[in-house]
Amino acid sequence: MITHWRRFPADALDYFDRDDIERGRAYNRPLERLRVVRSVLVAAIAIAFIAGDVGPRVIDAIGWRGWALNVLLVAVVFSLVDMIVSWWFDAHRELVWDRQWELSTQTAAGFFADQLKNLFVGLVLNAVLLVPLWAVIRGTDLWWLWGWLLFSGATVLLGLLYPIVIAPIFNKFTPLEDGALRTRILEVAERTGLPITGVLVADASRRSRAGNAYVAGLGKTRRVVVFDTILDWPLEEVEQVVAHELGHWHHAHLRRKLPVLIVTQLVMFLLTYAVLRWDWLLRAGGVDSVRDPGALPIFLFVFPLGFVLVGVVTSWLSRVDERQADLYALEILDDPERFSALFRRLADANKADVDPGFLKRLMASHPPIPERLAMASAWKAAS
Repeated sequence: MITHWRRFPADALDYFDRDDIERGRAYNRPLERLRVVRSVLVAAIAIAFIAGDVGPRVIDAIGWRGWALNVLLVAVVFSLVDMIVSWWFDAHRELVWDRQWELSTQTAAGFFADQLKNLFVGLVLNAVLLVPLWAVIRGTDLWWLWGWLLFSGATVLLGLLYPIVIAPIFNKFTPLEDGALRTRILEVAERTGLPITGVLVADASRRSRAGNAYVAGLGKTRRVVVFDTILDWPLEEVEQVVAHELGHWHHAHLRRKLPVLIVTQLVMFLLTYAVLRWDWLLRAGGVDSVRDPGALPIFLFVFPLGFVLVGVVTSWLSRVDERQADLYALEILDDPERFSALFRRLADANKADVDPGFLKRLMASHPPIPERLAMASAWKAAS
């Protein structure tokens, strides 16, 4: 029986030749090592930020009155330090490494514009979330509960607003012109019974040659978004991408992921609450109480650790959803050959690592491409 609950073990050599496998490794492995270096460096800087009492020192040096302003001040300084330390990793990938591999079309001006946009969006979100959170922290010992409710509500709201407020900051979206592709996409959507408000094209080609598509938004904001990098692909393969994405919506993966994410946030808040009760840690950060805005760097360092703790479970659930969406595309379109052709194209276009190691498979949000091809073969044999 074909089920999305189990993986389909596959030997990459059954689907790709050795040159393809080595090419994927040659592209991805150096980036993986750089990501480890980046994570260690960012963590070291955050620890130095805390041990050096930077939060309280900045507050004392600027001399602003009012805890809300000081929360924003520390958040801005912390974000700037993080950007200064880590921006060159992104620059190396987009402006050097991906250009060498003929993946990137990013310009230096475009890269720095994106960095500033990311900083701006991050600061706005920090203001929207951290000031109310600190008001709760200052008001009650149950701040972990109210903070969790605040972040959970913001998560749902962000899902509604992202496609219409945030995404246009980074990309231009234009309606897909009438034609065979738009007709095929709308036919697939109608077949799935999923109402969509439109089909948009994102100008992804100004940054990268990688291809993708997705369904974004909730309710009346729902739309299919196609990268302009795949507009010249065979219609049948673009149709496969869209069918897979619509499969996520047919099976309500977003609605299922929201509770998982909300429970994950609860774990993050409980862990942070427990850690911030350690007086020695607060003193190490130069504050006497978590209510002090100077304690914000400790919160920003500890809070994401809860996500790391549950990362294996959330990654496994994500891979389950991807397999279910794959099966949905196979069932809706009944074309395993085109399905397999699409993933071979994606492997080449995105320089995928088709033979990842155990740890990478364990933490990956998507199954390796050979496993998806093996599932298509099993589905075809069972049909």
